[in-house]
Amino acid sequence: MTLRAFWLLTGASAASTVGNTFLFLAVPLALLAYTDDPLTAVLSMAARTAPYVLAPVMGPLIDRYDRRTMFAGADIVQAAAVALIPVALWQGAVPAVFAALVVQGLANVVSNVASDYGLIPALVPDHLLDRAVSQFNTIILVARFAGPVLAGVLVTTLGTTWALELDALTFALTAATVILMPAMRPAQDRLPLGRMLREGIGYFRQRPDIVRLTLVVSIYNLGAGALEPTLLVVGQERWRWSAGSLGIAVSVAAIAAALGAWLSPRALSDGNRHRQIAVWLAASAAGAVLLLAPSPYVAVAGFVVLSLGEGGINTATVSYRQKNIPAHLAGRVNTIIRGFITGAVPASAFLLGLTAALDSNLTVFLPAAITTTFVVFLWSRRRIASEPTAPVPATPGSAS
Repeated sequence: MTLRAFWLLTGASAASTVGNTFLFLAVPLALLAYTDDPLTAVLSMAARTAPYVLAPVMGPLIDRYDRRTMFAGADIVQAAAVALIPVALWQGAVPAVFAALVVQGLANVVSNVASDYGLIPALVPDHLLDRAVSQFNTIILVARFAGPVLAGVLVTTLGTTWALELDALTFALTAATVILMPAMRPAQDRLPLGRMLREGIGYFRQRPDIVRLTLVVSIYNLGAGALEPTLLVVGQERWRWSAGSLGIAVSVAAIAAALGAWLSPRALSDGNRHRQIAVWLAASAAGAVLLLAPSPYVAVAGFVVLSLGEGGINTATVSYRQKNIPAHLAGRVNTIIRGFITGAVPASAFLLGLTAALDSNLTVFLPAAITTTFVVFLWSRRRIASEPTAPVPATPGSAS
């Protein structure tokens, strides 16, 4: 029954991911068409990810209430917010588009943390958790492969409105599916929210391994976090590629990310998670360097290689956090981590939004090449102090 619920969650999340790729593709292209401003188009990513700065405040709520209900409610909010975006675009109200993206981003914080760090560890036995995380991430990334192709076709043939409304529908269907799952008892009694938040911050500060992991991924996201909308803007404005061609490029990158997610636990044959993460960081850095090439095709190949590394990084780091953070603290600690990691993406969107208007791939993608190369050096300097060389045993009852 537990594994059946896990696959129900995975299928619902995959459907939502397919729809969500419409949002990634349609909103930047719609804003670019309306404003003719690359910075505004890329900043749409910042509007979706800026709410993660507030994620630590929402962590106690995720730990305090039934995570299934929190997940379903968050997806209903996302459905409503995305459905309003075409209306705002039709009215020419760009600020309203950004407001809807902020609301969608806030709900996305709750949805992601409740599922990745609450529901999955609760639905899967400890000894199957690594493999389950890999399977979940692989299926989600395969969904991201199908989504951009479909989104590109829909945007090209029907326009952005239908693409976005279908995205809203997938969120509503996901919420309806999740309600069918068994209820999850909150991981902790209802303590005062302020005390719960302090407990989460205290635990985070006492774990130098998790602090260092957070620092490395945050710096990585500072340069590479908004690469996808930047690639879309550069592809349409300077390379003159169609929405369909760009959708195919993003889909191929998603296939590579899915492959990285699938390979990640299989590359941990000696239990050395530090080395595993280092390899995937190096792969992403190599891809970022290829992005600097003057040829659009080589740049896209670099984006694919970078995505392969990201798939491996995500699976390795998510699994590490699931196995090392106690269940009753999972929401709070992981929203703090997400606050730093995803909170770096708006800064990346602003930085890459400025460079997106420049004349060459070298200048546009240089921030990504610098940060991804730097974190390889930073991570390789010293092992995580508290990481054992064998697979880390999960905290009893623990729930990326």
